[in-house]
Amino acid sequence: MTGSSRRAARHLWPRSLGIALLAWGTVAGTAAEDSIDRVATLSVTPIAVERFTRPGPLAGVVARINLRDPRVAVKVLMADGLGPGGGKDCAGRLEVPSALARKHDLAVALNASYFRAEPKAGAAPPVTYFVGNCGTPVGWHVAEGQVRTRPVEARFEAAFVVHASGRATLHARLHELPADARFAVSGSALVLEEGRVLTHRKDTVRHPRSAVGLSADSGTLFLVAVDGRQEGHSRGATLAELGELMKAFGAADALNLDGGGSTALVVKDRATGVFTVANRPSGLASDLPGLPVERPVVDVLGVVLREAPAPRQKPAEAPGG
Repeated sequence: MTGSSRRAARHLWPRSLGIALLAWGTVAGTAAEDSIDRVATLSVTPIAVERFTRPGPLAGVVARINLRDPRVAVKVLMADGLGPGGGKDCAGRLEVPSALARKHDLAVALNASYFRAEPKAGAAPPVTYFVGNCGTPVGWHVAEGQVRTRPVEARFEAAFVVHASGRATLHARLHELPADARFAVSGSALVLEEGRVLTHRKDTVRHPRSAVGLSADSGTLFLVAVDGRQEGHSRGATLAELGELMKAFGAADALNLDGGGSTALVVKDRATGVFTVANRPSGLASDLPGLPVERPVVDVLGVVLREAPAPRQKPAEAPGG
């Protein structure tokens, strides 16, 4: 197995539907003792969403997705696609993750690509992240086998790929797409590789972080939102701290996605149909200073939870048969 291509998921097996939303669990002690409070975990669910806190303070949300469940599908979804004035320099129109999750009925959605966008003309102060603005990923964006964008520089060649069979892989450097790639999205760098936390130059600043990871057997997908820039709630994480965190959650490989004010993990409450931002984004409203808001982004990494097929009914026997 090469260092640039991570493992494939095994064959799928059925599990029952549901999403477990867990209560806040405050965790203290050494790194070896750190864990997530799973008091509300349902062992039969294919998706578990858990809030975590650690000393620092460090807080956020982790979603664990059972890729072996045949009702689970992982996708990369662009915000709206081409709009007025769109073209080769405008891949999509920015939208908030919760709206994308609602539009595509995603059980879980996490902001994904680093992207390029221009400030609104004439706005003072400048406003760049607004709904409908032209945005373009600076790395891989592949959806349903169609390549929308490619990396514009080497540091965005790290990528997460969903293959046609449904298996998922992580790549430290993806120069060319695998022939069977169905979805792909780039991050800035792997932070965890085969259980080893990776170090990066000038990695000294803590930020809000978004990350995707895979377990050693690639049977579990991890989507993580780390809050940051919020005094008394969460300081954020360096890349090395993110790698340690992903390892503690059970990932063997993990990729850092776009973070900062873009970090948002959205979940759907299946009972009510309500879509909720599960973490605390660090972005603030332009017109209402101090009010946290979701940042419009160019794409999301989403999880679809399909309904289980109805059991086949045994034909009734004819009278006297």
